[in-house]
Amino acid sequence: MYAIEAINTMPTCANYCDEAVAEYEAGLGDGIDKYTGKFYVEVVEGLGHTDSDDIGGLIVYLRGAKPVAVYDYENFCGWVL
Repeated sequence: MYAIEAINTMPTCANYCDEAVAEYEAGLGDGIDKYTGKFYVEVVEGLGHTDSDDIGGLIVYLRGAKPVAVYDYENFCGWVL
């Protein structure tokens, strides 16, 4: 669907996994919405106008039809392409 295979070999630009796991273990919920929003504010907003497509486990941020960022909300990490 999208040419995002590069995320399998490139380093993340954001990784909230440790914080999300610690909060979950402390009984504060799964943090999916919190950290998805944090990635949006810290990374995606700086990319200019984007649309998004939740493809199940991943949100692909697009400028036109071109993927510009990906956020993995199950593993709490993201990439700028």
